[in-house]
Amino acid sequence: MKKTMMALLVIFSLVSIFPSQIQAAQHNDDMRAVWMATVSNIDFPSVQNKNNATAQKQEFIKKLDRMQEIGINTIMVQVRPKADALYVSNINPWSDVLTGTQGLYPGYDPLAFMIEETHKRGMDIHAWLNPYRVTQSGTDLNSLSLTHPARLNPEWVMSYNNAYYYNPALEEVKQHIVDTVEELVKNYDIDGIHFDDYFYPSNYPLPAGEDRDGPTANARREHINDMVKRVSKVIERTKPNVMFGISPIGIWKNQKSDPTGSNTGGGESYYTVCADTRTWIQNEWIDYVVPQIYWETTHQTANYKTLVEWWSNEVKGTKVKLYIGQGIYKDTVAEEMITQLKENEKYPQIEGSIYFSMKDLMNNRKGVSTALQTYYKGSWVDDSDDQIKDDQVDSGQTGDTSNPELVGKMGVVTEDSLNFREGPGTTYSSIGKLNKGTKVTIFAEANGWYQVGLTNGQVGFVSSNYVRILGDNEVVEEEDQEVIIPPNSNDQTVSDGTIKLIIKGKQVKPPVAPFIQNGTTLVPLRIISENLGAEVEWESESRSIIIQQDNNMMVLTIDSKKAMVNGKTETLLEAPQMVNGTTMVPIRFISEKLGAKVDWNSSSKIITIE
Repeated sequence: MKKTMMALLVIFSLVSIFPSQIQAAQHNDDMRAVWMATVSNIDFPSVQNKNNATAQKQEFIKKLDRMQEIGINTIMVQVRPKADALYVSNINPWSDVLTGTQGLYPGYDPLAFMIEETHKRGMDIHAWLNPYRVTQSGTDLNSLSLTHPARLNPEWVMSYNNAYYYNPALEEVKQHIVDTVEELVKNYDIDGIHFDDYFYPSNYPLPAGEDRDGPTANARREHINDMVKRVSKVIERTKPNVMFGISPIGIWKNQKSDPTGSNTGGGESYYTVCADTRTWIQNEWIDYVVPQIYWETTHQTANYKTLVEWWSNEVKGTKVKLYIGQGIYKDTVAEEMITQLKENEKYPQIEGSIYFSMKDLMNNRKGVSTALQTYYKGSWVDDSDDQIKDDQVDSGQTGDTSNPELVGKMGVVTEDSLNFREGPGTTYSSIGKLNKGTKVTIFAEANGWYQVGLTNGQVGFVSSNYVRILGDNEVVEEEDQEVIIPPNSNDQTVSDGTIKLIIKGKQVKPPVAPFIQNGTTLVPLRIISENLGAEVEWESESRSIIIQQDNNMMVLTIDSKKAMVNGKTETLLEAPQMVNGTTMVPIRFISEKLGAKVDWNSSSKIITIE
């Protein structure tokens, strides 16, 4: 008992003296992972490094070192993006992401190299596989390598939305997936096998007269269950220390579909792709589950807080570990990432996070990498060599002035033309300038700098000398912010913030300002979908958006004017595009397809949707 009391006193003393170090230590055993997507060369290898083994190795080392600096301890490398391989295989051909030609030897073994570099840094590596996808949209089977299993066995394949997939119902396909996993586990010193959220193609049609709980839908779910169980068994038999995990869509079922589902209103993995995650967890066929909760804590129909609580309850009483998939590819999520991680801390079942994707950490989207390094290591990334000063900042102000009590507080800018920077120091570029009276939310603070968010959704850094923290009940009238215009095409006319949206009689403030391009007004998709009762799914790898409302379904693709509307191809006046992580779509096309009427008043610059 005395030893216990002494230990507690020591721990209490350490916490009192070194609170930030203790906080960082709390995260040491957590999963702190990142997805490295290779399909379409999203994260690796860069297009310019195709067919260049030396450049690919250098690129991987550079990115791996940066991940380690941020605090990442595990890499989820996509080694099977399209039924192919980034490793030596007797079953699947070399991936074309390496050389531009499927089946062509890249001059080295990428996975073996990645394992060596990852392990020498004390980091883990999981082999991420997409079990069923064979091609992306618009690719014919004849374009596959001559030895590709799908080309040799075309009866294994089914087609949907102009893409090809292995048929999950076939025994040959199940065995092919099991053999692929067994080969990987036997031949490589990987720490885990990882599947993502793609199983049956999204909303694959059912036979006429059957519903989503009918015999065909149930049979499809059982085929997926059978594959998952068999993969689990082959890993356990071959190398039991290798983990097996799956990252499903963030919603299993909504309460309106099942009383035991989550209180949400988004796409359901149980129905959309026939993924019955609950069965996998209850049978402990998987070692960990990573629901992709890619929404905000303020989201109206798929609330982050609601979902992390639901998933925490779902794994209770099982040996299945729960990690959260964090959607930092979205600006609105990246800028509130620390808020989300602190929400995770409330649940002992949550043992870490996986971030999608690596490029967003490399690019420090909305300051998320800086924030994560602070969170994981208790120190700021400071490239300014202690020259912490701005145009109007006292050059003598240096040193860590970290104050966690300020996080989440509101503040107001006290001087005109305050630099709004990309990072905490004058060596970082100025994004723009803020006017006196601009309201900001404090996300983090150190060394005389605040990481702040603006009411228009932008995140940056300002000198703390020129921000006054507001009292809890203090209300101030905000002055006009200087609009910081996102880069985009040359022919784009961006709104200066005066375009207003009124939906069903209520003015709505979007995260990114609407703009007019070639006579077409583009607005954030989420604003339209939420207010018109539609559900939206984002398929990051194909850069496609699926919008569903009752019996209507639209499929849009970023930078493409072609859209699928209820199975028919239609042409948009302007293509959807991504602006600061927000999907912008033609407002009239989307609204009218969802049964709403749109009115544009050019003199008042007001868009009305009824």
